[in-house]
Amino acid sequence: MRPILLTMSAFGPYKGVEELDFRKLGNRGVYLITGDTGAGKTTVFDAITFALYGKASGDSRDAGMLRSMYADADTPTYVSLTFSYREKTYRITRNPEYMRKKSRGEGFTKQAASVELEMPDGRIVTKAKDVNKEVKDILGVDGEQFSQIAM
Repeated sequence: MRPILLTMSAFGPYKGVEELDFRKLGNRGVYLITGDTGAGKTTVFDAITFALYGKASGDSRDAGMLRSMYADADTPTYVSLTFSYREKTYRITRNPEYMRKKSRGEGFTKQAASVELEMPDGRIVTKAKDVNKEVKDILGVDGEQFSQIAM
């Protein structure tokens, strides 16, 4: 699996939209993500793992806690990952359940978790159970195995 583009909105420590364009790293070999403590390395792994499997990369972080505490109330929380595998390109966008500002009136309302997987043939899969099965079928590993391999 080769990540192409990772977009995070109000995710982890990021209050706005952040994009990581992995194409800038080239297409040879393996990526090594390094940096000082607190630089956001784990957030990148959390975002990729959350997009693919609906959970963070580590056991200590619950998906419901992934919304940035720094985000404005009207900034949506989501992760979008475009990746390629075996010469095919996929795009998956997932958001956790979180409290968002109401569209009308004052106060907050619960935003339900959702996911959308765009397949290479243009087909869109939206049920979490079906998306999780498709991702496992595509990559050949489940979320726990992916975290062990990627980390």
